[in-house]
Amino acid sequence: MSSVQFIHGDDGEAVFAVMPIGMYRALMAGGVQSEASPSSHPLLNEDQTMIKLPYGGPNAYLHVPDLLAYLKAHGIQHLAINQRAQTYDKFPQEQLMTLDPIIRREFLGDLRYKNTMQATTEVIDALVATGHFRRIKQRYDDLFIRAVNALEVVE
Repeated sequence: MSSVQFIHGDDGEAVFAVMPIGMYRALMAGGVQSEASPSSHPLLNEDQTMIKLPYGGPNAYLHVPDLLAYLKAHGIQHLAINQRAQTYDKFPQEQLMTLDPIIRREFLGDLRYKNTMQATTEVIDALVATGHFRRIKQRYDDLFIRAVNALEVVE
């Protein structure tokens, strides 16, 4: 079965979800979730602590509590997503503390996939679905020439 696809507005927030009709019918049969509760996502495990990394190799997961602990330990409240389909060594040194390089360097168990983008749109959607993150546009004048897509940690 196909996964859910999201259509994002100018602010980076998901405004539409496109899903297989079977998933839609199952969702409707189960009732509509409250806006305040985190939504589920196909890449999330049941307790919303693990996100499947589709391009990280077999059994590759991002452990959300570990990511939150890493960000807290480094004093990071928000960070650029920096999705890039390029090898890890092509990231400029000053951009290594953005999300995609952090996932590749710190959370990818199988380093054979280090040169494959991990912060895909689906992974970002799953991070937001946990309720621990929200999409923002943010300026990082020392890194990028314009405002970029970023994630902010929700307290």
